[in-house]
Amino acid sequence: MNILKIHKTLIALLCSIFLISCSKDLYFSGISENSFNKIKENYQMIDYSKEDVITIIGHPLIKESSENLWIYRTDKKKGVAAFKRTVYNKTLKLKFEDNVLRSVEEIDLN
Repeated sequence: MNILKIHKTLIALLCSIFLISCSKDLYFSGISENSFNKIKENYQMIDYSKEDVITIIGHPLIKESSENLWIYRTDKKKGVAAFKRTVYNKTLKLKFEDNVLRSVEEIDLN
């Protein structure tokens, strides 16, 4: 009888260690949220060129053929590798006129 209690205790201990070790990590993909916020907050005061935008956020995911519409994506998930919960999932549209950023549109896909 005592041997069974020891096995159950050991199994319970191992299960709790396993569950505790499954930390909730953050997973990012796409562009940096901080870099995008910098451009979003300042584009009306600062005339960002296409080169400036590339330097700050990087190359776009999609460019329109006229190269005046750029599309970026950003995604943040929280959880363990097998079970992730989406914190945010956004598509970002940047519109240029004469090589200057004129419009920033954020589309929330949640």
